[in-house]
Amino acid sequence: MKTNLFLFLMLAVFVATTSCNKKQSSTPVKTKLTTEILKDKIKGGWAGQVIGCTFGGPTEFQYKGTMIQDYQPIPWDNDRCKWYYENSPGLYDDVYMDLTFVDVFEKEGLDAPASSHANAFANAEYMLWHANQAARYNILNGITPPESGHWLNNPHADDIDFQIEADFAG
Repeated sequence: MKTNLFLFLMLAVFVATTSCNKKQSSTPVKTKLTTEILKDKIKGGWAGQVIGCTFGGPTEFQYKGTMIQDYQPIPWDNDRCKWYYENSPGLYDDVYMDLTFVDVFEKEGLDAPASSHANAFANAEYMLWHANQAARYNILNGITPPESGHWLNNPHADDIDFQIEADFAG
């Protein structure tokens, strides 16, 4: 009886999923954005990144291995971004690393080689953390990408640095 019920349910799921498939339209959907709207969206993305860095500042590395509970207040006021920028600028590594990559694109175009990006952040004067700092050390000592970030050469290779820096590319 249980086997028959199971088979019936599997058949019902199969029929439901195959009969719900819609025919795909062969006409691609086109969307147009004005330059003004696109700039507004890009500025919003950068503002979101700055606000996210600031909002996460007081809790970064404070809750290892656990979720921040809803009852834990995170301070916020109109001067919070300015205060962190002036007193804890390393908090914005997500932003200044991205800006370094954007600067390379502006100078060399979208096809700029990885070596240009590597040299730009390796020789920058700002602070870096974990995988980026290890990669900087490697690059300055002749270990170039992709080996500079490889787990055999970078003890922090499994950190989230690349995911953070991928923000600039959307």
